[in-house]
Amino acid sequence: MSLPNPAGRYAPLNKTALLEGSRFFENRSRTLKYLKNLDPDRMLYNFRAAFGADTLGAEPLGGWEAPDGLLRGHSTGHFISALSLAYAATGDETYGDKLRYVVRELRTLQLMSKGDPAAFKTVCTPEDAGQDKWNRDPGCWGEGYISAYSPDQFALLEQFTKYNTIWAPYYTLHKITAGLLECHKRVGLGEALDAARGIGDWIYRRLSPLTAEHRKKMWSLYIAGEFGGMNESMARLHALTGEKKYLDAARMFDNENIFPGLARGRDTVANRHANQHIPQIIGAHREYMATGIEDYEAAALNFFDIVTRHHMYAIGGVGQGESFRDADALAANIKEDTNCETCAAYNLLKLAKELHAFDPENTVYMEYYERALINQILASQSPDETPEMTNGVTYMLPIGPGAERQYSDNWHSFTCCHGTGMENHVKYQDASFLITENCLYINQYLSAAYDGAAVGVRIRSGFPFGDVEIELEFHRDFEVRLRAPKWCGGPFPGLERRGNYAVVTGRAGEKKTVRDRFDYSVRLEPTPDTLDGAAVAAILYGPFVMVTRDPSKEWLTLPADIAERLTPVTDTDAPALTDGERVFVPMYLASKGPYHTYFKLK
Repeated sequence: MSLPNPAGRYAPLNKTALLEGSRFFENRSRTLKYLKNLDPDRMLYNFRAAFGADTLGAEPLGGWEAPDGLLRGHSTGHFISALSLAYAATGDETYGDKLRYVVRELRTLQLMSKGDPAAFKTVCTPEDAGQDKWNRDPGCWGEGYISAYSPDQFALLEQFTKYNTIWAPYYTLHKITAGLLECHKRVGLGEALDAARGIGDWIYRRLSPLTAEHRKKMWSLYIAGEFGGMNESMARLHALTGEKKYLDAARMFDNENIFPGLARGRDTVANRHANQHIPQIIGAHREYMATGIEDYEAAALNFFDIVTRHHMYAIGGVGQGESFRDADALAANIKEDTNCETCAAYNLLKLAKELHAFDPENTVYMEYYERALINQILASQSPDETPEMTNGVTYMLPIGPGAERQYSDNWHSFTCCHGTGMENHVKYQDASFLITENCLYINQYLSAAYDGAAVGVRIRSGFPFGDVEIELEFHRDFEVRLRAPKWCGGPFPGLERRGNYAVVTGRAGEKKTVRDRFDYSVRLEPTPDTLDGAAVAAILYGPFVMVTRDPSKEWLTLPADIAERLTPVTDTDAPALTDGERVFVPMYLASKGPYHTYFKLK
């Protein structure tokens, strides 16, 4: 059977460059600085302590990575991913040296784990699971095991122990595995693949004796059974090695509570933990690639459609209090500071990128990508630096009345969103260029360059303004398709249009330049529901969600025709609007102080 393949591949980071002169570049610079400052021995502290190895005098971390934290080790997985991305994007050996060191040290510890993974037992019970009772002997943890704690949490999960007696052991293991696979993909480090295979072997042997019903109950547990995108990682291992056991392992994580319903177009994620389930859907699509089973594809496509049509806020974020709520109940669930977990946007971007590669003519995925990248991810990092905060990032990106952002610090936070925040800002251009056999799709208009075998590209977008210049140098006869943003009326006049793309063709040795000014228009994006009988809406200006600074915790009310009343502010370096009383600026500029994103309409 012929298996499904993507229509194209994305330009690798080592063939692209993010150009100076934008907030994207500034954010990336802060994250790169932070990754240089992070001490790898501190990131390895909990792993070495768990295995009884020398911690080399390193200080332990704080927050979720504290030595007694139940999720400890997850940030080291993100650290590996971020170093891989940074090294691929810059070629700076500072990141390469750190990356090789961390992977080598983890692999050394992993080889200390001995025995049959399925044979490990814990003396703990769900009612008596103190860490002082956890096993200290890697000789019985099972070959391939590596984590920042012993396997007791995994054994307790098999007893259906609830959160927060345990905390998502497979989630942590997924972050480590995902980092190792990212390292192999971006850098080609064989030792990283060896370590990932060891984890895959341990998982396969540990889960195989359990019945499907037993696993289903485990994955149904709120947070305790959260496994991140482990099905994605196992499917990727299968694709890399051809070994069937890794595909079998991937399918052991199938969530029978949500996949079948989604495949038939039903919303099975309403009122479920958002970021617990988004990575599972990415995994389902990877399983479609590995098996050709169309239900996996249908589940992924329907999930994206349901979430973006019925659960998404204007900035591209989802959820309240980490969970999806009832479909179309958006205004009712806007709270001051508990909406739009940053990790959820991180994973939705990954899903959009995967789906677009299979259907590049459909721009809906890159339209979402642009929305969330500009209005949530870009806005999620603080532009201010202090000795204790180099890469300060948000957990939630709040959208409630009078909301104000809170940021993580360098050493004492390490939430899940601090982990994804190490990755978000070093891969902005990761989905900008998709290459197929016959053409190059330009998906995003960040100031960036691509050096390809068929065509070279240099984009100067003047972000955040609308002037765009695209220089193309054709190395062979080729076609370039420029996404026409739906928020911009009639871009690229004079070029041939095919669907939502403008087309440029060139011959070998030919150079062409495309220039345009993307005109911004003001529009309202209402929520499907009302609040206290009033319509509720966000204000958009071109690609930007616009906010106004105001300390009030009460909803602000604006005239229903506010879109017609707003005019551009001309004496500013960034897009801004005013109705004569208030000034509205893009979400990414509201980094300090309280602001309002949604408004009641009178």
